[in-house]
Amino acid sequence: MVRIAICDDLQEQLDIIQKAVQQYFHDKKEPTEVFTYNNAMDFVDAFEKEGNFDIVLLDICMPGLLGTDIAAEMRKQKSRAEIVFLSTSEEFAVEAFAVRAAHYLVKPFTQKEFDQAMDRVMESIRQRHSGKMIFRLVGGGIQVEEVNAILYVESNGHIQQVYTADHLLLETRQSLASLLDTLDAIAPGQFVSPGKGYIVNQSAIRVIKSDYIEIQGHKIPLAKRKYRQFQESYLKFIFGQEA
Repeated sequence: MVRIAICDDLQEQLDIIQKAVQQYFHDKKEPTEVFTYNNAMDFVDAFEKEGNFDIVLLDICMPGLLGTDIAAEMRKQKSRAEIVFLSTSEEFAVEAFAVRAAHYLVKPFTQKEFDQAMDRVMESIRQRHSGKMIFRLVGGGIQVEEVNAILYVESNGHIQQVYTADHLLLETRQSLASLLDTLDAIAPGQFVSPGKGYIVNQSAIRVIKSDYIEIQGHKIPLAKRKYRQFQESYLKFIFGQEA
């Protein structure tokens, strides 16, 4: 069951969005539970009481409270909901993706545009629940990997090189920031950046020095200014894993 919240201060828009949701999930034969709110504060209250929505469709410009502000508060409270913003312009796109929005739709949108946004959202939800990640490979094709098998990612220009516990090297053009967001959605707190150009799996770390991290014999640069903070974060992560 996919739990979906829709928030828009205009009833006409609320109806349009709800209809698009119903059409998409009817075609996919996916059971849903849809909640609608025409007042931003009503949604905030519902989120604070329940807070377990899988997908949140948020208008940005609403009286008294911007959708981006609501989303920022949701992220502060560690919400993992997939957020899709809807707006009559692209003016707030930068702010939207700063709170890890899954998509940004400009009104009026077509059913095809909405379906494409939902396809992206549902893929992210499936990956999170399965503990697996799909990589689109350089040269064509895809590969599915368990996130726990990913040791670290190294950026090489526009190509990200993914090293696995099975000694595989995968290459993808997906941005490093996007990879980190996806990994964090699947396994919160497990993957971090020790410095520019790298993502590491904290579960795979064996040595932390002032200027590097060691994972299966590979030395990965650690920014010296990050050493103390990184070490503390790592110990908290390991303690949490063992608790």
